[in-house]
Formats: sequence, structure tokens, C-alpha cells
Amino acid sequence: MDKETQLYMLLATYGLQIPLTLSMADAKFIPEWTEEKFKYVQYNTKRPDIRREGLSITSLDGGVSGRPDLDSLYKADGIDRWSEMDFNVRTPVADHPEIKKLLDHFGNNVGRSHILKINPGGYFPPHRDFRKKLFDTFRIIVPLLNTDYPSFTFMLEDKVLNWETGRPYFLDTSKQHHLFNCYSEPSYWIVLNVATNEESVEQVLGKMKYS
Repeated sequence: MDKETQLYMLLATYGLQIPLTLSMADAKFIPEWTEEKFKYVQYNTKRPDIRREGLSITSLDGGVSGRPDLDSLYKADGIDRWSEMDFNVRTPVADHPEIKKLLDHFGNNVGRSHILKINPGGYFPPHRDFRKKLFDTFRIIVPLLNTDYPSFTFMLEDKVLNWETGRPYFLDTSKQHHLFNCYSEPSYWIVLNVATNEESVEQVLGKMKYS
């Protein structure tokens, strides 16, 4: 077992969904700020039938075109175009003070990251986040707006997940998960890919929220 896998498994021993003490003040207003300043684009152009959009927080070149950073990076033949960590240049979206504070906590460990906008009726079918090196990055998820069950359902394996608005969470997305928006309005989430290493694992474990 390689070092990255060992570290990822260490995180997962604390839970599949780990809340952090980091908190984004007025998180529910971040979507409005982004909608006024930027244009969301189709998330994964291979599936235009699914009502999902995204806005890049980081990208290859610091732009917000969404291409290729909001597309699937992985080919069916298993040959990857890029790694998650290739998308490490901050876009103007990262200038929002609360987003910047979150990114700064993880520093140079932040890779491909975006705001996910799931429109009414939008969904992700059951899947696992497979990568060429499965555990080379992990996901930090922040619910921003319209993320509460039952109007929004987020399932991890057979469990319905509950979320606190503006609270970052480590989420073990190597487990099967799916989600569906039943709201009449869009649902917004921040998704960070963070490099799996000793520093980043400590950045999570040092900010675990104990109930």
C-alpha cells in the first residue's frame, strides 16, 4: 500500500463525512455574488441532458471558461489527459474573501476546484470518484445554498447525508454516492480536490469538529 493510500485510509477511519471547524460566514450569499460577476457553464459537456453547471475556482490557466476543468478528465481507455493537481491556478472566483480563506487553509495542496450548481431536477447518478491513482487527492465539500434534505438528497452508500450550510466537510467519495435536487431553485456547493499528503491530512485532522 503506497503512502497516499495509507494517508487517505487514515482520514477515512475518522468517518466518511467529517465536519471541520472551518466555517464560511454568510455562505448562502456566495452564489448571488458569483451569479452577478461570472457566467456558469455546463458541467461535463458529455452530459448536457443533466441540469448541472459549474464555475471554476481553480483551472489550468486561471480562466473561468470551464474547459477542460469542468469536463471529465478520464478516458474510457484509462489514459488520463491531466491530473487533478494540474488545475491549481486560482481564478477570479477565488478572490471572494471566504473562498480565499478556505483555499489558503490548504495552501499549495489545492487542485481542481469549482462551485457546482445543480439546477432543479439535476442529479448525479450512483458513482465512485475513480482516478488513475485513486487516493492521490481527496474531496472537501462545502454546502452553500439549497442543500437540505429532503428537498436535496445526497446519498453516500445507503446513508442520507445531512449538512450544515457553510461548513466544510471531508467526504470519502471513493464510496458510491449519488444526489438529486428536488428544490424549485438551484443548489450550490463548493468542491475542492486536495492533494493527499501528510500536510493536507493534518490540515483536516487539526480542524475536525467534535460534537
